[in-house]
Amino acid sequence: MLLTLCTIRQLPQALSLGDSFTKYASTDKSYPVIIGLVDDPANLPAGFQSPYPLWPVSEWMDQDQIRTLSSQYTPTEFAAACKPAFIQETFRRFPDQNSLIYADPNSLFFSSLEPIWQQLKSANVLLTPHITRAPGGSAKPGQEWPDEKFFQNIGLYSADFLAFRRSAETDRLLAWWRDRAETRAFIDFCKSLCTDQIWLMHLPVFFQNVAIVKDTTWHVALWNLPQRRLQQENGTWKVSGNTAPLLFMNAKGLYNPNEGFFPYQNRLKFAERPDVVSLIAAYRKTISAHNDPNMTATQSAYGQQPEPVVLRGWRRVTVEAMRIVTKFVEEVPLPVLR
Repeated sequence: MLLTLCTIRQLPQALSLGDSFTKYASTDKSYPVIIGLVDDPANLPAGFQSPYPLWPVSEWMDQDQIRTLSSQYTPTEFAAACKPAFIQETFRRFPDQNSLIYADPNSLFFSSLEPIWQQLKSANVLLTPHITRAPGGSAKPGQEWPDEKFFQNIGLYSADFLAFRRSAETDRLLAWWRDRAETRAFIDFCKSLCTDQIWLMHLPVFFQNVAIVKDTTWHVALWNLPQRRLQQENGTWKVSGNTAPLLFMNAKGLYNPNEGFFPYQNRLKFAERPDVVSLIAAYRKTISAHNDPNMTATQSAYGQQPEPVVLRGWRRVTVEAMRIVTKFVEEVPLPVLR
């Protein structure tokens, strides 16, 4: 089955994700799709009918806990803090389902999910690394970005795709993850915190049968596209160097450049990558089937702290210049007057 968490604003993407999952999950059986709504359903457009079950967060988390988490987190952090509880609740409500995929609403499947089901026959958890080899170019700070150091800040593995097999070990893992993510889902690199994602680095060490999937057809995204070339063959997307078709992509930072952890990345240059431009166009066309201005303009009801502002152009240049001046003023030695 498939799970995703989203706000009302993200519902068009979540519905498109559900459609792609339904298309490629299996040829001989149906799998449930559940959308966890980390928002207030009272703000849904009048008359809206979801083709997939919507589970508002108020149905599976305590109201006092929701208020506490909402007051301390941004909308992004709030959703991350709720994720382990959502997965636990799904396993509880569906005792007959032994395999579960969590995918961010920005994700989209492009081919059969059989490789995922096969991996889950022996693994309790599937993780996908942000990158599978070292980025090329200079390692000097301030040049090509992101570099390896930044991935240490946000976590080696992406929390935007996770797959689980029901087991006692998986139950233990989810309880451990929830205990940490609910109260420490802040994005604060100085404190070594980054949503629910930073905790995933411990899973291969702390728990049994955690598989790290390095297949380049899995989880194609902004952060690894500098290392992966795409092409279409008879209507099927392929990744260079791999004979299998593209399994799934993550459009975070591609669909909305201000979303995600990489708004200032400079490795992927769209003017030089017509393949990526075509993929984004295909994604936008898919999302358009569910687009509704009444949803995309709705502000999240939970997560009362403001999201960081992404600065572009002269505003970013000005802020960076002011930081340099401030650092100079703070550090310049001054003579002591007696």
